Amino acid sequence: MSSHGNNSNRLLISLAGILAFVALAVWFWHRDTEHLPPSVPTASDVVNVNSSPITSSVTAVATSPPTITNSSLKKIYCSLKTAPDAATARRELAELRAALSAMPTNEAVAAIKQFLDSKADADTGLGFKVGKNGLLDDAPTLRTFLLDELARLDPAAAADYSKVILGSMDSPDEWAIALRNLAWGDTSDQGHALLEQKTGEMLQYEPWQQNPSTGFLEAFDTAVYLGGTSLMPALTDLVRQQDNPAVAHASYLALDRLVINNPTATLTALLADPASMQGREATRANYFARANVGDPQQLQIVENYLLNPQISPAEIDTFSGLFPNANYMISQNLLTQTQTPDSAALVSRDAESLRVVQQWLADPRFASLRPSLEKTEVRLAGYVQQETQGQ
Repeated sequence: MSSHGNNSNRLLISLAGILAFVALAVWFWHRDTEHLPPSVPTASDVVNVNSSPITSSVTAVATSPPTITNSSLKKIYCSLKTAPDAATARRELAELRAALSAMPTNEAVAAIKQFLDSKADADTGLGFKVGKNGLLDDAPTLRTFLLDELARLDPAAAADYSKVILGSMDSPDEWAIALRNLAWGDTSDQGHALLEQKTGEMLQYEPWQQNPSTGFLEAFDTAVYLGGTSLMPALTDLVRQQDNPAVAHASYLALDRLVINNPTATLTALLADPASMQGREATRANYFARANVGDPQQLQIVENYLLNPQISPAEIDTFSGLFPNANYMISQNLLTQTQTPDSAALVSRDAESLRVVQQWLADPRFASLRPSLEKTEVRLAGYVQQETQGQ
């Protein structure tokens, strides 16, 4: 078997239409036999919970017809109020985008802000769909479309207006765009602090948790963008909500990306608070199996995890079956991108992981873990042999 063929079998790509948190997801499977732990909701779990389209938990509607001075905005507002089909809505939104782009920027920004200030809105009949660059391919309402357009036209103005949106919890979808706009257009220390504060408020807002819109779940990516560990308590609390699979899955993905981006800090925080993942121990094993034991700090963290008496044998078995975890999901996100290792990196990681597992088997401290670690050794030795033969 060639190296390329072997790695192709171990890093399979499949589309996963995960409603709410991702518009497009591709799973890269590093192993034929390993999967996400049973405690992690699958794509179908999320779809079943959110089988009906959701836009915003609250839609702002003017009590009287708004005064709209921009003719293009007035035209599409009136058209959308008659509930056109999705194809018509897309065409008219595209025409509005072209009209706004053709205007002097300050005039276009003023027109958008005037409409947003009116609190008027109209459904588009479309979903909340994030594109490759973090901008929306589809927007569920005229207001979310205009907030998105504001970022295209003038990021600084969009960030400034985000503070208006974030001043009241009217719509989770609007908050998702406002958080992204704030991150893009205000990179000051004050902007960062406000972004973290508002992301924390959003994550803990129960009405949006109980009826999660697509935008609400997409906005979990802001926690990944911010990094650090300050939002981890909110995420670990939500990941334990197994009666709310959509929110639990969004939290799982956000935590997973935090582990990928900063394994040392994130895994240290998880290890310091075992209760934070109570009931989701298999998920925690999934995170620790991501550690790169070729890094001395990460190696020490994993050894402390394995030797922690609070970690059950069942969790150790889950870790051993996944380690080294190279399952990745690629999605279109509002603020971040997920980098995946290439084949050469995976081969190198397998070899280093095998070497460390063999050291653990020779270390008396890990004697009680031998049954699980021996299975890991056999599996990794097979991978390394296949990779060597394929070179």
